[in-house]
Amino acid sequence: MKRRNFLQYASTATAISALGASPSARAQAFPSKPIRIICPYPAGATTDAVSRLMANALQTDSGSTVIVDNRSGAGGNIGTEAAARAEADGYTLLLGALGPMAANPALYSRLNFDPAKDFTPLAWAASVPLIWAVHPSFSATTAKEALEWLRKNPGKFSYASAGNGTPQHLAGELVKRQTGTSILHIPYRGSAPALNDVLGGTVQMVFEATPAILQHVQSGRLKALAVTSARRIPALPGVPTLKESGVDAEISGWYGFLAPAATPADRKAWLIKHMGAALATKATQDRLAELGSVPIDNSPQAFARLLDSERARWQTLIREVGIKLD
Repeated sequence: MKRRNFLQYASTATAISALGASPSARAQAFPSKPIRIICPYPAGATTDAVSRLMANALQTDSGSTVIVDNRSGAGGNIGTEAAARAEADGYTLLLGALGPMAANPALYSRLNFDPAKDFTPLAWAASVPLIWAVHPSFSATTAKEALEWLRKNPGKFSYASAGNGTPQHLAGELVKRQTGTSILHIPYRGSAPALNDVLGGTVQMVFEATPAILQHVQSGRLKALAVTSARRIPALPGVPTLKESGVDAEISGWYGFLAPAATPADRKAWLIKHMGAALATKATQDRLAELGSVPIDNSPQAFARLLDSERARWQTLIREVGIKLD
């Protein structure tokens, strides 16, 4: 066989072989390099803890290297934009949270990403309820008593939050909206200074994530009036939910993982499979429980439904109340 004919034959055979490869064989080529999870918040936050938990669990389950890249700033917008602009090859993922995935389109006049169009959900990892707590000097001992007292004394009491536009702030505004009460909002730069002023009695109440506030409730330094989850939480079985207290609201800080929208279907399927398996292990579930998460459906379908409902709810509230961050 002449050299030219041989080379043409070899090239054709290679192409036919590639076309004939099974989907599973092609999928096995992924991943061939480390997978990166962008966490749009700083190290040490609950978001960071969930990101690193997934990185370790996914690495253990799949045998692939997984790293966490913290890109904090602008309420989660900087890291989320970086993920949206990344190549859609399955190697860059995003830790999604309430702010950039649901609330920020209404809080900011301009975003360089569209959370509804630029990402595809892979797994819902955690749902962390908030606790409505008050300083012990506040006379009410139940949420119902507190609401009656607040209605009789409009504008005389205040609640602290981790900052404007945070889940803690939005929770307070939703409760005010649902109950017709007037409570002054005092924003801080993070949960720690907000809690410090509530513990000191400077501010009367707070809506705060379970892991940040639980120790203060259990020690008696704060009184828990209600939890914001659908059911009571095991750590505080005697504390009723908002719904049990007459407030038709369920609020949580939630976290899940997403990929750029154009990620190939086979790589997306690989990620969904291994992330689901990683989340299902007892070690992962035990650690999520320690972070305050309640049991949820981790599937991408459940996460997609959550994203749709949360966007509609919070963006409506933000526009009605008139909250703006720029």
